[in-house]
Amino acid sequence: MSAQTSYARNIPKAYAGLIYALAPHDNISRDVEGAAGIEFGVAVSRGTDKERQAVAGGDDFLGITYRDLGREGAANTGAIKYSEKETAGIMREGYIWAVIPTGGNPGAAIKYTTATGVLDVGTAGVGEIQLDGAQLDTVTAAGELGVIRLGSIDTTTGS
Repeated sequence: MSAQTSYARNIPKAYAGLIYALAPHDNISRDVEGAAGIEFGVAVSRGTDKERQAVAGGDDFLGITYRDLGREGAANTGAIKYSEKETAGIMREGYIWAVIPTGGNPGAAIKYTTATGVLDVGTAGVGEIQLDGAQLDTVTAAGELGVIRLGSIDTTTGS
């Protein structure tokens, strides 16, 4: 068996859905509903079976999916996700990495798109839900990874 002889020059600081910090977290699990599966680091809601299933996006916020290292491969592209009927890890409270499309600064309010579960900063508009107890915790450039501090699960529908 040979040893690794080379390393990537620019190793990423994190991936979407990685848990950040050793602070207390409130994590649960649910079965994935939907053939498209669920990406890591996106908002999920209760599925058809409200006690056992989760769907990406939706309007009955449950939490944010966290990355499962059991799905990592030798040639990780970062595009690994939970497939239909698999058990997804979901964070309800804590700190988690997510891609922030528009970027932002610490303290910025967090919202998500109900169609996809994609998280972003700002005030929720039509087709979005405001996560009243969540905020961005890092300075984040547009389209880059940032840390979200997820507190209470209170939500407000955008208008």
